[in-house]
Amino acid sequence: MKFFAPLLIAAAAVSSLAGCSSQATTEPTAEDQAAVCANPDGTNAGIAALAVAMSQELHRWNLTSDFYIYRGYSNQEMLGLTQAGKNACGGSCPITQEILNMQDARMDQKIVFNGVKMSSWNFASRLVTGYRNQGNCQNARTCPFLTSHMFGYNSATTAPGACDTLFTFTVTRNNSTGGGAMTAAEISQLSNALVWTAPTGINPYIAFQSTASTVTIDPTGNLNPPGQTTGSEICQKLSLSDINGTPCTCAANSVYSNGQLKNDQSLTPKTFYCRQM
Repeated sequence: MKFFAPLLIAAAAVSSLAGCSSQATTEPTAEDQAAVCANPDGTNAGIAALAVAMSQELHRWNLTSDFYIYRGYSNQEMLGLTQAGKNACGGSCPITQEILNMQDARMDQKIVFNGVKMSSWNFASRLVTGYRNQGNCQNARTCPFLTSHMFGYNSATTAPGACDTLFTFTVTRNNSTGGGAMTAAEISQLSNALVWTAPTGINPYIAFQSTASTVTIDPTGNLNPPGQTTGSEICQKLSLSDINGTPCTCAANSVYSNGQLKNDQSLTPKTFYCRQM
């Protein structure tokens, strides 16, 4: 589902999306769109969806303090939430955790991002590489940003984006440091907090923009509905609720166009996904 933000934001999106704009006056073809918004193995879109989930639940982009690397299923390196990250969510981060579950190799090829089946192996590998890249640049002080930033609660507005759905968030200093407005330069510098989102090159689903009080990125809208806080349903491709056998309601985005939710008890927390009926 698409939501429309104020025209000012939409106009800015059209004119300034990095790597996603065109000088042509004709409508882009499907081939043009695929080339501009490359999504190898579903990972570019998945990474951007995680960035927005962090905005919505953790209300900040502090990857190196809120996440850590651990060995998961089949000794695979994956990202998990630290206690600091969970605390930022108020104790649990259901949407963020559900997206992190997509790293598990047992979910390989079971999730679809904009028509592309996700490689869980590559998703995990790119997140871990991005985490290390972020840590290296922060340790070298080559990607400075204000870590005490805070995205507004339920502040997301959306508009159609070049790759999927633009999400715009208000941003200020966090309350623990006195709150108050950030400067436009400080907000612009938050792009440095997203080094991890482009572990092997430009990620067109990020398309970072900023104003004097907001930031905007362009992830997959069907995984990041504004106002969603429970994580109990993500387009019914994934669910934490006990609805085994319930028909999938997002057939266009599911691996199976005619399927039911299956409970994979091997994952923690329990994860449901679409399977053939």
